[in-house]
Amino acid sequence: MNIRPDVHLNTYLRIGFYLLAGLLVIAACAGLLFPGDPQAMVGPRTLWPLQNAQFPLGTDQLGRDVAAQLAHGARVSLAIGFGATLIATVIGVSVGAAAGYLGGWYDDVLIRVCEYFQTIPTFLFSMVLVALLSPSLGSVALAIGLTSWTEIARLTRAEVFKIRHADYVLAAETMGIGHLSIVRQHILPNSAAPVIVMISVVIAHAILVEAALAFLGLGDPNTVSWGAMIRNARPLLRTAWYLIALPGLAIFITVMSFTLLSNGLTDLLNPHKGNPHKGVTK
Repeated sequence: MNIRPDVHLNTYLRIGFYLLAGLLVIAACAGLLFPGDPQAMVGPRTLWPLQNAQFPLGTDQLGRDVAAQLAHGARVSLAIGFGATLIATVIGVSVGAAAGYLGGWYDDVLIRVCEYFQTIPTFLFSMVLVALLSPSLGSVALAIGLTSWTEIARLTRAEVFKIRHADYVLAAETMGIGHLSIVRQHILPNSAAPVIVMISVVIAHAILVEAALAFLGLGDPNTVSWGAMIRNARPLLRTAWYLIALPGLAIFITVMSFTLLSNGLTDLLNPHKGNPHKGVTK
């Protein structure tokens, strides 16, 4: 994996990193900041933000603390985002590396399987899987992961195929190194940069899909979810719109943080993109 030595952390990467770091801190400290059950009725109903210091972001229609639900919901969104992406990455990298390295009929079969999965509407497939497995954090992460691996597979295949016949790979083969070791030690590390960028995109996609599933009632009923908060607040859109705006803003910030990370990593990990200031004299 090559990192451009002439590039410092750009604005996109900095902002995305700071936003994600803040979200991770909130998710990790949710139990300390808001102990107890975030779905417990602890105050007056439909209390607007900044009206009561005890509930800085107000309460919902059942008197539950909105800030506590947002903080605990961050745990759910990030856990499913990372868990689903881990599943998608393992499947996608394995399939893509095998197709790109082995070639021939292996490549044809694996690409046909990949194309078959791409013809299926991913969100509909996720809904069916969650419904069959019963809604839970594990089933949601598994469903999203099983429908999100194809782009990683195609990108990994392209990168592996590009360096499959590089001199250092051929030298390793002549030395008698096993194929699995060659892929693990020589090919994957040198084709990881675009895959890392794609992983951040898949995480953002997984968080959006999780919110949509929860909005449709297919999330884990025992946990707080931003999508479920929006669903529960739909009847109060006119009278208490903040109950929809706040979890919607949380989803937007989380997805935007990974999008900015993706844009920043694209620039940082791209060794072929020249320095715009190189050769410029004052």
